[in-house]
Amino acid sequence: MITITKRAAEEIGLSTQNPDAQGLNIRFAVDKTDEGFQYLMGFDERSGNDIHLESNGIEYVLAYSQKELLEGMVVDFDEIDTESGYGFIFMNPNDPNYEPPKESEAPEKS
Repeated sequence: MITITKRAAEEIGLSTQNPDAQGLNIRFAVDKTDEGFQYLMGFDERSGNDIHLESNGIEYVLAYSQKELLEGMVVDFDEIDTESGYGFIFMNPNDPNYEPPKESEAPEKS
C-alpha cells in the first residue's frame, strides 16, 4: 500500500521514542488542493474506519476513504530545500504533480 523507505523508517522510529507517541501509530493523510496534494503525517490513535499496515518495521494507519489517494506512495527521508536541510518526501503516483525520480535519485525501498 504505502512503502516507507529504510531511511524514513529510521526517522519515524526516532520519533516513537517521544513519550507523547507511546501507543500511537503514524498516520498518513492527504488534502487535495487546487495546486495538488498536501501531505500530512503524525501520531494518532487507530479508529474503526482505518487501514492498519506495516512497512520496514513501522506500523501505520490511514483512513479507508484515503486508500485510493495514497495507494502506491513511497515515503522517504532525504535532503530537501528547507532550513534544516532534511525532511520527509512523499512520492505519490496519484498526485497530479507527481514526477517520478530519475533512476539515480530513486529511493532504496528495502
